[in-house]
This record gives sequence, C-alpha cells and structure tokens, in this order.
Amino acid sequence: MHLIITLSLCILISYAFSLIANKLKISPVVSMIVAGLVIGSSALNEIILGPNISYVLSIGDFGLLCLMLFAGMESSWSMLYKEKKESIIIAVFATFIPLLLGFFTFLLMGFPVSTSLIVGICMCITAEATKAKELLELKKLKTKIGSLLMGAGILDDLIGITLFIGSVYLFTNTLITKDILIVFGGLTAFFIGIFIQKITGPERYKIPYLENFLFFFIVPFFFISVGLYFNLIALTLNPFLLTVIIVTAIVGKILGVVFTRPFIKLRIKQLYLVGWGMNSRGAIELVIVFTAFKIGLLDPTLYSGLVVMALTTTFIFPFFIRSMVRKNPGIMD
Repeated sequence: MHLIITLSLCILISYAFSLIANKLKISPVVSMIVAGLVIGSSALNEIILGPNISYVLSIGDFGLLCLMLFAGMESSWSMLYKEKKESIIIAVFATFIPLLLGFFTFLLMGFPVSTSLIVGICMCITAEATKAKELLELKKLKTKIGSLLMGAGILDDLIGITLFIGSVYLFTNTLITKDILIVFGGLTAFFIGIFIQKITGPERYKIPYLENFLFFFIVPFFFISVGLYFNLIALTLNPFLLTVIIVTAIVGKILGVVFTRPFIKLRIKQLYLVGWGMNSRGAIELVIVFTAFKIGLLDPTLYSGLVVMALTTTFIFPFFIRSMVRKNPGIMD
C-alpha cells in the first residue's frame, strides 16, 4: 500500500510541474528535471519515497530507456539528408570543440583525465526533443536552419553516445555491469525510435497515446532518480565550479558552430542561432551524467553541476530562438 502511495505521489507531483510548465510555455523536460530534483531532494525523499527508493530507481532505469526511445522518435533521417553536408560539418565542430574545451578546462583545474573527458562528452551532447518541439511551435522545422539543427543534432548525439560508451570501456575495462548494459539499451532504444519515426512518419497517429502514457507514468521516475543523487549543498559551497561548467558548455557550443563559417554558406547571425540551438542539452545529457556518476566517473559535486547545466541550457534555448526569430523573421530560411 505504501508503494502505491509513493508511486502515485511521484506521478502527481511530476504532472503538476508539467502543467505549470505548459502554462509558462517552458519545455516539459525542464519541468521533469525540476520535479525530479524536488522529489529527490534530501528534505522530501524520506517523506515521499521512504523505503521504496529501490523500486523508484528500478522504474527510473526503464524511464531512461523510454527517454532514449522518444529522442530517436524525434530524429528524422530525412532532415539529416536534406542538409547533409552542412549538418555533418556543424555536428563535427559542435561536438569536438565543446568536448575539447571542456576536457582541457577541467584537466587544467586538476581533475583526472577520465573525469575531464566525461565532462567534455557531457558538454558535446544536444537535445533533439527540445529543438523539435520549439521548431514545430514556431513552424520552422522544415526551414533550412530547422533541418540543419535537427540533422546536426542527430549526428551530435550519435557521436557523443558512442564516445561515452568507448570512454566507459577505456576507464572501467568492462562492458557487463548493469549500468553499462542500460547505456547500450538506451542506444538501442534510440535507434528503435528512429526506425519507428521512419515507418510511421512524423504524425505517428496512435503512438502519441503510448508516448503520453510512458511520459507521465514512467519517465518521471528517471528524473527522480537523478534528483536522489543531486547535492545542492556541495554546489553552494563551490559556486565557481558551477559557473565554469555552465559558461564552458555554452561557449563551447557557440564557438563550435561559429568556427564552421569558412566551410558553410550561413550568415554569422544564422550560425549564432544554430549555436544556441545546439546548446540545449536535455535528457540525453542527463542519461550520460547519471550513468557516469553511478559508475564512479563523476563525483557528487561535478554530477550536480552538470545536472544544473542541463537544466539551464534546456531552459534558456526557447527564449533565445524565439527572440531571434521575432527580430529576424527570415533568419531560418
């Protein structure tokens, strides 16, 4: 009976946050992250979760797989093919510039090579679902820049996930732990999502019913799992580290895109817009951060800082793109 109450409270609180986000026109991913942090915080998890934490973590693992499936379903290979040359160039620069910037920044700050590389990988990820939602609402998904953002994002995520799996093997010398198997499961779910999207098309008709069910009844538990390990106190004791994480992540993505100017025919304002579009980290970055923390490749303070970075970049992206489109109506054509 206590387990049913726990699960019901988790779902209701997450749903309440999603309603608030919808009213404020904020990304549902942001609302889920905040709800997870609230429920998983030390002040509330004993009251709400109590002895059922292990069950919540188990459902959270399934929620992780659902998130990766949804990310794949938001990824269209036709979008990638539409602007394939520019997408490939931007994906390469927007992956490796923030990765290298993050890696060397944290290496110079005294962190181990393994930790610095994982931080760099977390900074090179982008969020397909967040971009797709905003572009659809703005009716800009099928524009040149919209197609470019989605295509580059697909490659960006594939490179980032592959690098993460390779790094985990390099630093742990194993691929058979539960957490690593979940990462492989997530990658498989991502490709299944792409396959579903290709077969059903963007409308997907009956699939949204399944998506809504999983999003409201399963996915929240992944974000609650993330919140359980979040350490706000550690961050307040080290605000400099948090600032470095956020600034490095944002600057890395924008520089990565701007550096492509000699190779593609886009105006500097368009590149700047793409840079902010690639900045949204969303759920995939959280999947990598969460897995890296559980494996032992991140300490609690870095883990918490990267969670806040994902929240921050996902939150600010819609405001920047809406503002730029409003000031320059033809910027995405």
